[in-house]
Amino acid sequence: FWVIRLLMPEDYGVVAMADALFGFLTLIIGGLFAPSIIQAKELTKKILKQIFGAVLLVHGAVFLLQFFSADLVGQFYQSENVASILKLNAWCFLLLALQVIPSAVLARKMQFKKISIISAIANISAAITTFTLALLGYGFWALIIGEIVAIGLLTVMVLFISPITFLPEFKISEVKPFIRFGSLLTLHSIILYVFLHIDVTIAGRMLSASEVGLFAIGLQFALMPQKKILPLLKQVAFPAFSKIQDQPERIKGYIIKAQKLSLIVTIPIFWGLASVVDLVIPIVIGEKWSGAVIPTMIILFVMPLRFSEELFNPAIKSQQKAGHLLINAIIMLSLLLLSILLFVDLGAVGLALAWACGFPLAYIVVLRRNCRLFHINIHSLVKQFLPVMLAGTFMLIVVFALKQFTNEISVFNMFSQIVLGGISFSLSLIFIDRSALIELKNLIKR
Repeated sequence: FWVIRLLMPEDYGVVAMADALFGFLTLIIGGLFAPSIIQAKELTKKILKQIFGAVLLVHGAVFLLQFFSADLVGQFYQSENVASILKLNAWCFLLLALQVIPSAVLARKMQFKKISIISAIANISAAITTFTLALLGYGFWALIIGEIVAIGLLTVMVLFISPITFLPEFKISEVKPFIRFGSLLTLHSIILYVFLHIDVTIAGRMLSASEVGLFAIGLQFALMPQKKILPLLKQVAFPAFSKIQDQPERIKGYIIKAQKLSLIVTIPIFWGLASVVDLVIPIVIGEKWSGAVIPTMIILFVMPLRFSEELFNPAIKSQQKAGHLLINAIIMLSLLLLSILLFVDLGAVGLALAWACGFPLAYIVVLRRNCRLFHINIHSLVKQFLPVMLAGTFMLIVVFALKQFTNEISVFNMFSQIVLGGISFSLSLIFIDRSALIELKNLIKR
């Protein structure tokens, strides 16, 4: 939040444009090897040697690809800064190559405490670096250097905890099944990344950097809770589902429970934040970002559905149904692209409206496919969603009613609306579906 107050919309716009390529390539290589290592029933040292060799080759090729295509991307966006950013953070791929196997082995062994500690240290160090550089006037470079610090520290600490004690072997005789599975997941990642970044890519050509920056900040605000919660859940869920991959009834039961409990958490977080974002943005990051209020509010209302959709993916991966994930991603991309083309002329608000219209339609189609895959009765599942959504609606009515009497932008009004919203959601859910709260409470205790 402090960094956002110090930087300008143009800074975030430039970084968002550069991230369209860097994040795309990072996502591709992220799904190529690690999921196969985690999901594999047997993992020998020979297999690991050959995977290590393949990792080094792929990451080296990706480094060269980004470094030498940086100028072309900069010309596409008509920005030399974009090209400079891409040339610098291309070196991150060489660092990432060294943490693929150690990180996957730690996850496979479900040593999540160690993973969480080193991730926290890396993220806090990166945050301090970014803030310091922003304070010193480095602009968008503060964001880029902070990201490099995070990746570098994470690599060093992962290697220290789970060192690589063998040399790479540049053969593929033992890892062909891993490569096939990883290739399908990579193709899914490509389509998914295009799906997640098609808005900024199109807007970067049709809108100003300021408009792109406003939307990017709105999206960042909306994604913030999900980025903090969902990776931790998926990090645990994928290895856990892989352990019981031959027990479909248990998987089905866990999916239903996870979906219901996720809504109990995400509805008050995302809808609650949407109801007070008109106060949060001016107070936390400053009046200059007031143009991001409406886009952020719109996107936040869609976020519980995005959370729900992504929560299915670890179970699908554990069944090696990469083709199913691929089709899901194509469906979501197609519907979102159509919405973006319809609304992009409206600027940052139009991009948010594209998400609000396109994603719910895609979610319905994908939800039906996922329920069929796991033999889940979709009507029963949706029926479990209704009490939470009703409680969330009541929370919104209460908060927006309070706004009619307290429209001044102040910290007191912000916290009073947050507290009243939380109380109204909890009381209404107790009245409508008390058992859901009890189940969530028991889960937290365990």
